[in-house]
Amino acid sequence: MQLSFRKKDSQAGVIIISGSCCIPGMAPFDEQAKRVVEQAASEAEVRAQVKVIPASTAYFGGVPKEVMNKIIAFSQSGKMPLPAILINGEVVSYGVPKVEDIKTALLQTLDAKKIKENSNE
Repeated sequence: MQLSFRKKDSQAGVIIISGSCCIPGMAPFDEQAKRVVEQAASEAEVRAQVKVIPASTAYFGGVPKEVMNKIIAFSQSGKMPLPAILINGEVVSYGVPKVEDIKTALLQTLDAKKIKENSNE
């Protein structure tokens, strides 16, 4: 189902949780993730407010505790969970994402938000 209301007037809050505060060598991955998010937002014609925060800030209250629990659980699988990408408070990616994956996540998140807003009217 294609929804037509999501373009131009849509805005998303994107948080990238960076690991470079603890592991300086991760800085290039954070930058790459930010570029991917910006490109995906541009291609999807979605305004995105992108904020990069250090993992230490995220851990000590910068994101909801349940989000950090998901990130910690993912790291226990032996995979690197950072940078983690959140869209409107939901984790949508671990590691450097692909443009298409973020574009899809942006549009799905905004569609779900719009549907919820419409059902509350």
